[in-house]
Amino acid sequence: MKLHQACQAFLSQHQAAVNLSEHSIRAYHTDIRNLLSVVPGDTLLQDVDRHILLSYIRHLRDTRGLKETSIKRRVACIKLLFKWAVQQDILTLNPFDKLHEKIKLPRRLPRALDRGDAHLLKALAKRITTTDSFSHASLKTAILLLLETGLRVGELCAITLDDLFIEDARIRIHGKGNRQRFVYLLAPQLQHSLRVYLERRLRHGQTSTFLFLSPQGLALTPNHVRQFLKKLGEHAGLTRKVTPHMLRHTCATQWLEAGLDIRYVQKLLGHHSISTTEIYTHVSDQGLREALGRAVGEGRRDN
Repeated sequence: MKLHQACQAFLSQHQAAVNLSEHSIRAYHTDIRNLLSVVPGDTLLQDVDRHILLSYIRHLRDTRGLKETSIKRRVACIKLLFKWAVQQDILTLNPFDKLHEKIKLPRRLPRALDRGDAHLLKALAKRITTTDSFSHASLKTAILLLLETGLRVGELCAITLDDLFIEDARIRIHGKGNRQRFVYLLAPQLQHSLRVYLERRLRHGQTSTFLFLSPQGLALTPNHVRQFLKKLGEHAGLTRKVTPHMLRHTCATQWLEAGLDIRYVQKLLGHHSISTTEIYTHVSDQGLREALGRAVGEGRRDN
């Protein structure tokens, strides 16, 4: 089988049979196009060896000038392609098994909001007035839910009315890999905002099964949320651009600093591996300053 044929079969099968988001499917197509722009599509799949893969990685690094994080993401898709080819008995050997190229990633802490900025955003998100349009009410409630639960933005947009159990104060979430979990609506203000939004949704005559809706009455999209959150952050006077994933980082950091067991945080965030959750075990600057302040204060009282 030729490389371009294997790529097409790989993409077709994953798009049809695997529960991937539209974002992931688009990323797969882009990664495959990048590979085929460097490695000729009529190359036999079994002829793609570690030397060709090394050349491709170095092309991404030296010619394209991509950062190591971008290279790692693009190569991850190609790894899946060859793993799939072995599983389908198209190949007997995976060339990645003999590839020893190290892609070194910089160690970066997750970008989270400090408590003051998070408080400002919450204050704006929960303030739904009669002058707000229905779509603004939908977006504000959605962002308040992100601030309180740490959901992925794709998970947020996929929530249906059947997933909401407001009397039990919980929502069923359909996460990555079709894994389901529940998040909990423990904040009284969040419960109140959801009830107000649902009443307004009913009066507005919306019939969609999705919980949060766009101005056109369709399911809210991640792009709608990102754009509105950016504007909300600017309105709150925040100096940096706020993204939905920053709200996820913020929740995880605050839960751990409050003493919540990391295994519970893993479950709430929907992480498959606890090693993913462990990136949040850093101590925030604010948490460090408060702990130091308490220690210094106790030392002064002892003197």
